[in-house]
Amino acid sequence: MRPTFDKAVPWRLRFLVAIVATLALVATACGNDDDSDSGDSAPPAPAATGTAADSGDGLSDEEVEIRVAYFNGAGQTEIDFREQQAAEFSAMHPNVTVNMVPVSDWQITILPQIASGDAPDVLWGGTDDGYGQMVGRNAFRSVQPYIDSEGYDLSQWPGGMLAHFSDPDDNLLVLPSSNLSFNFLYYNKNLFDEAGLDYPSDSWSVDDLIDAARALSIPDEQWGFGFAWDDLYQTWMRMYGCEFSDDPTFATDYTYNGPHCAEALEGLDELSREGVINWELGAQWGGLAPGDAVGESAFSAGHVAMLLSGTWEAPTIADNSGGAFEFDAVSAPLADGGTIQGAASGFGVYEGSDNPEWAWEYVKFIAGPEGQEAEANEGIGQSPIARILDQVYCASDAPPINKCAVAKVGAANTIWEPLGDAWVPGFWDVISPAVQGGFTAGSPPDWQAVLDEAVETSRQAAPLS
Repeated sequence: MRPTFDKAVPWRLRFLVAIVATLALVATACGNDDDSDSGDSAPPAPAATGTAADSGDGLSDEEVEIRVAYFNGAGQTEIDFREQQAAEFSAMHPNVTVNMVPVSDWQITILPQIASGDAPDVLWGGTDDGYGQMVGRNAFRSVQPYIDSEGYDLSQWPGGMLAHFSDPDDNLLVLPSSNLSFNFLYYNKNLFDEAGLDYPSDSWSVDDLIDAARALSIPDEQWGFGFAWDDLYQTWMRMYGCEFSDDPTFATDYTYNGPHCAEALEGLDELSREGVINWELGAQWGGLAPGDAVGESAFSAGHVAMLLSGTWEAPTIADNSGGAFEFDAVSAPLADGGTIQGAASGFGVYEGSDNPEWAWEYVKFIAGPEGQEAEANEGIGQSPIARILDQVYCASDAPPINKCAVAKVGAANTIWEPLGDAWVPGFWDVISPAVQGGFTAGSPPDWQAVLDEAVETSRQAAPLS
């Protein structure tokens, strides 16, 4: 999704609220079976890791105050949880006062603070909410020296995620704590049964998806396939193996006119004009709001056979469908070389922090495995660590049944936004109007020519190197 306030924040707010609902249901269903401690009221406190309990190793015993900025997508639930974390940390380290700073308008609030040199000591960074821009402005101090000196274990994190949150020299900037992948292909079992079709499976190809979508479409009545929000045309392009840049993290050139990119849009345009996709019937484009409410509503109402979205969609579908049909999910099919688009976030140390060692201690406390486990039990965020998924998310019998396998495929294969200030004006501000113009044209355009022209515009508007 586009990392700008006017579009990404409403979308992120909606899915973060939904993911809280999802994981809260999961936590309730699990009942913390793995731990005999009942924990009836407060969630388990995150345990400190690394050197948090040590008095030496560069940690001062003097009075220290650190500020922690976090994206608040879960309202009072997250505020209460973060305040509890701060209290627990201060109880372990009486010389440290932690001030939590909840932020919803991330780019409007935090980016100016970075520019003025007055940002909080610990900064949340999200790939869809300005992380690349923050890196472009040298907002994060490398935590690699701390990792190396302590021997801090990063083996539980997906390697690709660690690479994305590192600098070009493989120095980690942010400890990732959450990952959401846009690879959940929800399907209405009742509609498949009525059509006499086999359910989607992990062996499906993109062509299988298209064939089923066509077979399940009824003009002016039912769509075979749906996007949760308009910009998922980019997820569709990635499914085909289209790469948007020459490097997924440290891009130096735009490549979204390369192999399979035009092919993906040609096929999608054809389906759109046939009325197979849940953009307004016959309108080719524009039937969905920036958020995913319209896409989910169409699926929940039984008007869409398959919906592409993320894990956060499930509880809303269950509530809004009212049990009118059974649904499940599989991972969206990928062509050879295809990848998965998604969003990830974590916490890092502000470059201008006066107390970087204590800031790193707090990053480990809230974004390390113990902190992620506490979040999972509280129903906030979705850990990228397989062990924590197994203990909480995967242990629930809440629908969809296949959610665990889909989430793990996403965690292992997701691609995120490239870093740097140029990506937003160079990519998002160019590709969106170009593609929308193509879909709304009176007849199918030459998609290769559309993308060739757009890439040249991107290179001139915002060079990546």
